[in-house]
This record gives sequence, C-alpha cells and structure tokens, in this order.
Amino acid sequence: FREERFEDRLAQTREIQLSLLPPRVPSFGDFDVYAETEPAEEVGGDLYDYITVSERVLGLALADSAGHGLPAALQARDAIIGLRMGVEENLRITATIEKLNRVVSRSALASKFISLFYGELEPDGTFVYCNAGHVPPLLMHGGSVERLSTGGLVLGPNPDARYRRGYATIEPGSILLAYTDGIPETFGESGDMFETGRVEQILRSRRWPTAKALVQRVFREVRAFRGEAPAADDQTVLAVVRPSS
Repeated sequence: FREERFEDRLAQTREIQLSLLPPRVPSFGDFDVYAETEPAEEVGGDLYDYITVSERVLGLALADSAGHGLPAALQARDAIIGLRMGVEENLRITATIEKLNRVVSRSALASKFISLFYGELEPDGTFVYCNAGHVPPLLMHGGSVERLSTGGLVLGPNPDARYRRGYATIEPGSILLAYTDGIPETFGESGDMFETGRVEQILRSRRWPTAKALVQRVFREVRAFRGEAPAADDQTVLAVVRPSS
C-alpha cells in the first residue's frame, strides 16, 4: 500500500513537471527556437522554459537541480516558477536571479543546489544573460564559438551571492546551443566522457537549418556514444537558430 501511494505521488509529480514545460515553441522574430528534455528517472531535475517577458523580449531558461529523481524535480520546479514570477521587462535580470537565489537558499531542500542559465532575447539579436553555475552555452557565428559563462555561483549555497550580466548578439547566421551537464558528462562504453568538445563538433559539423534538427542530432549522438547503458543523469538541450539574412 505504501509503495502504491509513493508511485501515485511520483506519477502526480511527473504530471506537474510536464505541465511546467512550455506547451508550444514560441514565435519570435526570425529566430527558430526548440528544446527537449529527457529525465534519467520517472521525473528529473532538468527544466527549460520560454518566458514571454513582453512583445519585444523573449526569456530563455535552463535549470538543472543537483541529482535526479523526485527531490531534484521539486527543486527545479520551484526555480522555474520563481523565475516566471520574478521577471519583468524593466527589471535587471541580475536582481531577479539574486532574489531567486535567496528563495532557493531558504528552501527545505537547500542542501541541494541548482544551476541556472537565463537570457533575454530582443528582436535585433541583443541577448542579455546570467549564468548561475551552469554549463556555458555555445554561441557560434561564422567560424568562432563563444562560451557564455558570465554570471556567478549556482543557486542555493550562498544567499548573499552576487551575479553579473553577460552580453552577446545572436546575429543573422548565428546559433545558440545550451544544454545541461548530463550531455557532456555522459560516459561511453569505453569509459570516456562525451565532453563539450563533441558538442562543439556537432555544432560545427554542418549548416543547421532548424533548431529542432540540431537538438535532435545532439541527442542521437549522445545515445550512440552511451550505447546500451542507461542515462546516468537528466539531459536537456535548447537551441536558437537565426538564419542568414
């Protein structure tokens, strides 16, 4: 009976978590956006979100709670809900992140921590972001790849942590690829890790006409690299493709 109740609660938590994922891909200027997530267990500690801050600002978020399973799922849920409630068009994103960090730090699950990448995109390609201890997303334009790492500590451990804004431009012909650490930290059958270098190779390997094609290619490559072994961590990938004008 106790086991049945636990399974029921797990199923309910999964329903809640799935309900937090965006129901549709946003239409925003000439940007093509797409994301997918795969939990390692019934529920996971990864979440992504598209937040319509205003008609001229689209928020993009990736959250990764330490560990996986039910506690991580609850923590990631709280982070995404807190972010949705906190963002405003004329409010600096660092103020929002700092407030969210204090909320996470005071939570009952404060022994855990959450990495978060959040950025706000404008129609001209201006991208203001804050990276709170997350795997740096890759921004490719031409032959160069920039890692978006400006920000600060993961959310939770230090309630007084301060954060900085980073600035980038998603120009025509650029691609932004963001992901959680379950992607580069996937182990292959030989015992080596997938690592960021392989993610960058995929990004550079061809011209990507759509964000969905790129995201799904990353997942296919990771699965092939992992072989028969089950995923050890939750995995999420988000891409933004801006076609050449």
